[in-house]
Amino acid sequence: MITAASPGGDCDYIFKIIVIGDSGVGKSSLTVRLSEDVFYKDYASTIAIDFRMHQMTYMDKRVRLQIWDTAGQE
Repeated sequence: MITAASPGGDCDYIFKIIVIGDSGVGKSSLTVRLSEDVFYKDYASTIAIDFRMHQMTYMDKRVRLQIWDTAGQE
């Protein structure tokens, strides 16, 4: 989903991303790598859902990614 941010806000666009897949395949590793630029070899399984944000500039536009990491039991 792409949403144009409100005028005067801190970003131009907001993307809402839901990461789905089987348990233990690396969804949390992917979301943490993107949002914090780190990689951990070991993770505890996500319980319910985790939420992270990442801000970036793309083609001179300020973009906010809202990343939802699911537990893998959808």
